[in-house]
Amino acid sequence: MTAELPLLLLEIRHEQDVVLVRQRARELAGFLGFDAQDQTRIATAVSEIARNAFEYAGGGRAEYRVSGRSPALLDIRITDQGPGITDLGAVLEGRYESATGMGLGIVGARRLMDRFAIESSDRGTSVTLMKTVPHLPGLTPALRADLTRRLSESAPRDPLSELESRNQELLRALEELRARQAEIERLNGELAETNRGVLALYAELDERALQLGRASELKSSFLSSISHELRTPLNAIHNLTRLLLERMDGDLTPEQERQVTMIRSSASALTEMVNDLLDLARIEAGKTVLRIAPFMVADLLGTVRGMLRPLLTSSSVALVVDPVPDELEMRSD
Repeated sequence: MTAELPLLLLEIRHEQDVVLVRQRARELAGFLGFDAQDQTRIATAVSEIARNAFEYAGGGRAEYRVSGRSPALLDIRITDQGPGITDLGAVLEGRYESATGMGLGIVGARRLMDRFAIESSDRGTSVTLMKTVPHLPGLTPALRADLTRRLSESAPRDPLSELESRNQELLRALEELRARQAEIERLNGELAETNRGVLALYAELDERALQLGRASELKSSFLSSISHELRTPLNAIHNLTRLLLERMDGDLTPEQERQVTMIRSSASALTEMVNDLLDLARIEAGKTVLRIAPFMVADLLGTVRGMLRPLLTSSSVALVVDPVPDELEMRSD
C-alpha cells in the first residue's frame, strides 16, 4: 500500500490540450466513483486552471494522482514556467479586477474543490486541486493499474463532443436550479402560511390581553366601590357600639356589654378585611404608598398569634410561634 499513486501526465501546449485535460479529469473522477455533479465541478476547476496556464504562461503540464490513505484524495496539479501571478493575494481575496477573467477563474476553481493550494513566483506557478474520493477503501498498485488501463482505453473526444457534453452539463445544472427554485418557492409558501398563522395568533392574544385588562379594571373598580360602600355601615356599627359601651343611653347589664363588645370586635375585623380589599385595589392600580417604618418582630408575631388564635376550632391543629429576641427590629411597610 502506498500513500500516493501517480496516474497520468499531460502536457499543455495547444488549445485542444486544455480540452483534453478537462476530459481526463472528468473521466478519472467518474472512474473513482464521483457523482455527475462532482465530475462537472472537478472538470470545470481543472479546465479553468489549465486555460490560465495556456493563456498566461504559454503552456504547462497537468499531473493526475490519487493521494492519502483515509480519506483518499483525487490530486491534480497544474504547473507552468510563466512569469507568475503578481497580485496573487488580491486574486485570492476577490479584489483583483482583470479584463480577461483570470482572477475569477482561480477563485471559482478554489470554491469547486475541497482543497486548493497555489504557489507563484517569477519562475512559474503551481496549482494543486484536491477532492475527497468517495468510498475508496485504500490505495494499491492494483488500483493504479486499473485506472491507468481505463484511461488508456478511453479515447479523447473531439472538441465538438466536448462542447455537447458541456451543454448537457449546463442543462442538468439548469434543471437542478429549477428544482431548487421550486423547492424554495414551496418553502416560501409554507413560511407565508406560518406567518399568517402567527399574525392571527398575535391578534387573538392582543384581543385577549385587552379583555383581561378591561376585566382587571372592572374588578378593581368593583373592589374599590364595594369597599367604600361597606365602610359606611361599618362606621355606623362602630359609632353605635361605642355609644352603647360609653353608657350614653343608660347602663348595660354584663351580658349586654359582652354582646356589644363582640359586635364591636366583629365590626373591627370586618373593617380590616375591607381595608385589605382597598389596599389590593390600590396595588393593582399602582397607587399604593409604602410607609417604611421600624417595628419590633416580637410585636408583629404577637399580633399574628392574636389574629389566628380564634380560628383554632379543633384540638388537632396547634398554633406554634417560635420565640424571638425582644430587641429584634425590622424596617418594612
